[in-house]
Amino acid sequence: MNKRVIIFLIIGIIIGVSSSYILLPRSTGLEDRIKELEETISEREVTITALQSQINELNNEITRLNEKIAKLEQQIEVEILGIYFSPKGECEQQVIYWISRANSSIHILIYSFTSDPIGDALVNAHNRGIEIKVVFEKSQVSKYSEYFKLKEAGIEVRNDTNPKLMHHKVMIIDQVIVLTGSYNWSYSAENNNNENLIIIKSKQIAIIYETEFQKIWNQSG
Repeated sequence: MNKRVIIFLIIGIIIGVSSSYILLPRSTGLEDRIKELEETISEREVTITALQSQINELNNEITRLNEKIAKLEQQIEVEILGIYFSPKGECEQQVIYWISRANSSIHILIYSFTSDPIGDALVNAHNRGIEIKVVFEKSQVSKYSEYFKLKEAGIEVRNDTNPKLMHHKVMIIDQVIVLTGSYNWSYSAENNNNENLIIIKSKQIAIIYETEFQKIWNQSG
């Protein structure tokens, strides 16, 4: 074998060894990089899953809060159904009308109550199964008072025991409608006096008046 061939062989061996030496680290580095990328992707998938879970929890909380807001808005919603003035301004007619609209309960605090038409409307409501409770101002119970008619009809009636005056004029219907104002349920209030009657639809306001009614009812005899 001549020298030239030997030299070419040696050069070939050197080149082959060098190539293997160079490619090995490159291949190992690429695998490491791929592994790092896979780990990064896995970590990000975990993060995305956790974020999605948090988003779902927040959406559920938003739904619950919206439901609470809707309930609160319903409770504080106030609707004025009418404002009336006497004399001869339909106050008595409105009281009778709303008594006829009752579905479950009518609770009343009344200073002077001598109106036969309103008394008859309450008896009719009682006969169709409406729960009726009435507190009268004791000093105003006379032979003209509707107290005796209601009691004879089986309606629960009581006299206020406050040594001062029970000056309320309030009717609460079905825990949602409130009739109040200066208007007494009497002939004079309807035909002679300057009186006012306001009709309010509000669960929140009705609850406040109902609390006052229950306090006076429990203290009355």
